[in-house]
Amino acid sequence: MFITARQLFLRIFLCFICITNTVTLAQPDFIFYFCANNDNYTINSTFERNLDTTFSTLPTTNSGLGFFNHSTLEGNDMVYSAAICRGDIEPDLCLSCLNDSMVKLRELCPNQKEAVGYYEMCWLKYSTKSVLGNIYHIDGYRVLVNTITSAQRDRFVEDLSSLMNKLKADAAAGDSLLKFAAGNTTGPDFVTIYGLVQCTPDLSKMQCIDCLENAYSYYATVFNQSGKIGGTVFQPMCRYSYGLSRFFNEGIPSPPVSSSSPSLPPVSSSPSLQGTKCNSVYLSLSIYTML
Repeated sequence: MFITARQLFLRIFLCFICITNTVTLAQPDFIFYFCANNDNYTINSTFERNLDTTFSTLPTTNSGLGFFNHSTLEGNDMVYSAAICRGDIEPDLCLSCLNDSMVKLRELCPNQKEAVGYYEMCWLKYSTKSVLGNIYHIDGYRVLVNTITSAQRDRFVEDLSSLMNKLKADAAAGDSLLKFAAGNTTGPDFVTIYGLVQCTPDLSKMQCIDCLENAYSYYATVFNQSGKIGGTVFQPMCRYSYGLSRFFNEGIPSPPVSSSSPSLPPVSSSPSLQGTKCNSVYLSLSIYTML
C-alpha cells in the first residue's frame, strides 16, 4: 500500500504530538516547604478525592488580583486550600506559579493532609483546618547574606523601619481584593533599601498590621542575632521582605483604599507541627533557617 506525502507528514506529526505529550516538565524547587507528618491519607481515599477536586477548582477562584481560596467536603474529610500571588505579578505568571505549586506540593508531600509551599512569586497551602485567619503562625524565614557595620547599624534600622512602616500602612489600607505595597528608600552611605509587604486580602486592616508587625518582630530577633540584613519571613497570612537590591517589578498596582474590610474572629498562636521542612541554599546567596 502506497502512502502519500501528505499521509506520511500527518503520521509523523501525530507521532510528534504523542512524544511531546509524554514529556513532563519538572517544576522548580520551592524556596521553603513544609509537610505535616501528624496526619496522613491513603491512596483512593475520600480525602485524596477531595484534594483532587480542590486543586482542580482552586485556579478558577481567582479574586481578580491573585488570591485563591476553595474548600471541598465529601464524607467527613474537609479539605481547605488557599493561595496568593505576589501583588506585582502578571496574571499569567501567577497562574503558572499556582499550577507549579500544586504539582510540586503533591510530589513533595504525597500523603500528608497538611502542607505548604512557598515560591518567590506565590505560596500555596492546604489543610484539614481553615488555612486563613491565623496571623501569628510563622513557617520559617530566609536570611540574605549581607552585613552592615556597627557604625551604620542604628541609621540602617531607622531608615528600614520608616520604609516598612509606610508600606505596612499602605498595604493594610487595601480592600478585600488586594493588600500589597512595595517601595524603596535611601539608607546610610546612599545604599538603597527595597521593601515589600503583603497580606491576604481577607484580613481586616488591623489584622494585616498585626500580622506584619509579628513578622517584623520575628525578623528583628534574627537580625540582632546574626547581623545579616535582607530576607523574607514566611507566613501564610502575610509576607514581609526587604533587601539591598530590587526584587519586585516596577509599575506595581496601588492598593485600593476602602473604608471597611471583612473581619475575622480573633485567633491565637497555633502550636508548631511535627513535619518535614526543606533546608537549602538559594542561588548561593540565601540561607534558609527553619523553625
